[in-house]
Amino acid sequence: MSAGFALLGLFMAWWVDHRTSNRQLAVGIFFYFTMEALQAVQYMFIASGLSSPQCEDMINKFLTIVGFLHICLQPYFCHLINESLCMKPHSKRTADHNRKLEKYASQYAVIKRLCLMGGFLLFLRWPMSYLPGMSTMDVSSVDGIGGSTEWLRGDSVCTFKSKNMYHLGWSIPMADPSYNVMGAGIHSFLMFAPFFALYEKKGMIIQGLVLYITGPVLAAFITENLMEQASIWCFFSIVQIATMLFLIRETLIIHWGKKELSIKTSHEKKLIKKVK
Repeated sequence: MSAGFALLGLFMAWWVDHRTSNRQLAVGIFFYFTMEALQAVQYMFIASGLSSPQCEDMINKFLTIVGFLHICLQPYFCHLINESLCMKPHSKRTADHNRKLEKYASQYAVIKRLCLMGGFLLFLRWPMSYLPGMSTMDVSSVDGIGGSTEWLRGDSVCTFKSKNMYHLGWSIPMADPSYNVMGAGIHSFLMFAPFFALYEKKGMIIQGLVLYITGPVLAAFITENLMEQASIWCFFSIVQIATMLFLIRETLIIHWGKKELSIKTSHEKKLIKKVK
């Protein structure tokens, strides 16, 4: 299923790049495709549990860290996709409209920088965990149940799937959260706070709520395993993007469609019927 969703994500990235001039959106979708592809590969090296000898496999460990890095960058690419759907200032638009578009561009520039800084600080918790005195909490668990209250945090670097799990889980050692060390909640803040900060932009709060409910909330409903919830949401992300593309497909073609490619949208079809 991970491989199937990966192919769907790759197709969507290709479709957007082929049918529209919105390269930024295509890049954002391609990024989320890589997570699905990574999960499909991880199943080839997956451990049967956190106590499995397979957790000591270097390929397993390497893919786990790559997955963690991807998670740290997700807020950035989420808002890259949001920004890609904002139109650019143009001489044909009113001065007031152009000022509004310029304001959105400036706001997204700041949001994306904060996402990169926050992602870096979150990823930094992994190497910091090996420093003396930086990881003293007892986060031991039985295959992801119990122990830490943070997503992904465990005693060792490992991608695993035990019999009672729906999807794979990631275990990452992390430094203890403090005033100077960001907790895993920074991912949630960077992912969802900008939707509310941009409340004046039409539909942003609704989009944020839908993303939250169909992402972390649904993942938590499916499993209590905090190492598995993150991967389940990653698994759902392609469906979230596919639903978005289906809903805005005509808008994409109207505003960003390539001139050499023609398409009759339902709106155009209605106009043709009226003329006839």
